[in-house]
Amino acid sequence: MNLPCKRRILVVDDQPFIAKLVEVNLSRDEFVVMARGNPLEALANIDALAPDLMILDVRMPGMSGVELCRRLRQRANPCRVPIIILTAQGETTTEAEARAAGADAFMTKPFSPKGLSAKIRDLLAASPSDADSATCLA
Repeated sequence: MNLPCKRRILVVDDQPFIAKLVEVNLSRDEFVVMARGNPLEALANIDALAPDLMILDVRMPGMSGVELCRRLRQRANPCRVPIIILTAQGETTTEAEARAAGADAFMTKPFSPKGLSAKIRDLLAASPSDADSATCLA
């Protein structure tokens, strides 16, 4: 019997309660959520983490979510998974910077868990799946 693959969501946010909120809500939707509070750690381990989608906070110590997004997109083997930038900042300049860095979506806090889940589903549906790099987690 084949079990359906659970899609892996990487949340990079230095605020543990935000990561936990996302994890609790997305776990209900059959996603596996991996949380990291340090963007440099997430960048260093991105290949091992192998997420299907990433949610990055804008303001974090050491590196912003926008800069993390830019670095992921500019790697020699660029990360092609969808990226959502999540921030308390609703400034259009921040959204424009996120889009220019390669973000696929931009959401502001506070956010609707149902809205976030719907955005994730839309992005995953539009994203070509890479069967060679995908890992099924049951």
